[in-house]
Amino acid sequence: MGKIIANRDGPVLGIDSSEAMYEKLKHESSRLQQGWHPYDAFNFLVTAWHLFEDWPKSDDPKALCRMKRHRPRLPSPMNLVLDVVRDLVNGSKHFHLDLGAAAKRRVGEVHTGDEVGFYEYFFHENLPAVTVEDHWYFSIRVLNNLMMRYYEWTFDDSTPVKDFPCDLLEAILYCDIANRRSGPSPTVWLLGIESAYGR
Repeated sequence: MGKIIANRDGPVLGIDSSEAMYEKLKHESSRLQQGWHPYDAFNFLVTAWHLFEDWPKSDDPKALCRMKRHRPRLPSPMNLVLDVVRDLVNGSKHFHLDLGAAAKRRVGEVHTGDEVGFYEYFFHENLPAVTVEDHWYFSIRVLNNLMMRYYEWTFDDSTPVKDFPCDLLEAILYCDIANRRSGPSPTVWLLGIESAYGR
């Protein structure tokens, strides 16, 4: 006999915890990196967003992985990345936003990766990307790296909530083109860079 669904229980098929949803995200990240296909980008972003927005409710209120997905505990640059993911998910799922979602939107421009412009000239990534506030630039490759590093920390029970990863923060700040510091590119930002040119 199966599980009887009652009260406010949602029916699920195999994915019944944040940890299971995180495993799904890892699978989708792996698929995404194989070719940066829009279907894989959509699946990755939707899972990444819902793992942050909805799935903490499935965890014990005192679980570290739940506390690490509480916006007020996160640095503002990480909240910006989450806003970008939210915007892409809302736009991809609903196409036209309601007034509330449109008022919260942070993404100002979407790049296909095929056009020739300022960002493409300097970064040469032939991948879809977005700009925020005219000076933050996030390609799908970089969003993948940032979200996967964020969730690696989120599901690491040996790291306290107050110890947000410095390497992740450094990679996010590197996306602020107008205020980018000189020096080597952050490791988290660089992951998969070779695949950005092969399309």
